[in-house]
Amino acid sequence: MPNDPTPAPTPNPAPSPAPSGDPAPWHGLTDPDALSYIQNKGWTNPADVIKSYQGAEKLIGRDPSQVLVLPRADDPDGMRQVFQKLGKPEKPDAYNMKIGLPDGAKVDEGFAKSMQQLLHKADITEAQAKTLISDYNSMLAAAAAQQAKDYELNVQADKQALLDEWKGGHDRMMGKAKAAAQSLGFTPDLIDAIEKQVGYAATYKMFAGIGAKLGEDGLVTTGGKTPSFDGMLTPAEAKAQWDQSKLDPNFMAALTDPQHPGHKAAQEKQTRLFKVMYPDG
Repeated sequence: MPNDPTPAPTPNPAPSPAPSGDPAPWHGLTDPDALSYIQNKGWTNPADVIKSYQGAEKLIGRDPSQVLVLPRADDPDGMRQVFQKLGKPEKPDAYNMKIGLPDGAKVDEGFAKSMQQLLHKADITEAQAKTLISDYNSMLAAAAAQQAKDYELNVQADKQALLDEWKGGHDRMMGKAKAAAQSLGFTPDLIDAIEKQVGYAATYKMFAGIGAKLGEDGLVTTGGKTPSFDGMLTPAEAKAQWDQSKLDPNFMAALTDPQHPGHKAAQEKQTRLFKVMYPDG
């Protein structure tokens, strides 16, 4: 009926969409490469992107050679380029192995080449190598100087020991030692080499002993002359002569019998030998 007051029925509202399982990503991207890039960067919100961009913007306008990009650990070529930018030389022989050596000092070429190879293999920069080489060479020079000083002190101590042992026969024994060394063809360099191994005193005692065994008549210098060994006996030689004299009945008879014609000579010999054997007596 036209005048029917009954209101028309209200239509039912549209149903709400069902909620999805995961919320939409903050960046709104779906490209796989872009998603992988964001994940590798570790960005989790827009603020991370802005900070990264600010950092990149600071590099704009810089010399590219001053920008160092670290490669992966499994990228040897990339690492080689990094160390070259830091100052590693192209070739091993660029390292100066003479830094820190005293003036006039020579470099051990074999050792130097080996060290250059090792420094280059270890990716040592030229600046680092200068410090290492200089300090190492300085240490070697200091050690050599101390060794020379110690050797000279030992030589002086040995010389004094020979003076104390040989007493008045020192010059004659040294002459015998040097004549023996010369007669046997030992050059000064060879003698020095022996000294460095066994010491000054042991060297000249050895040559003096050789001279005594060969006998004075058997030692001939390069000039064709037999050396003279005039001089006092050493205490050891004097004792040997005294021990030999005591075994001689004629000498002992002359020494103990004031009436013996040789008594005075025997006493003089005893006195002379005793002065050498007991110089402080």
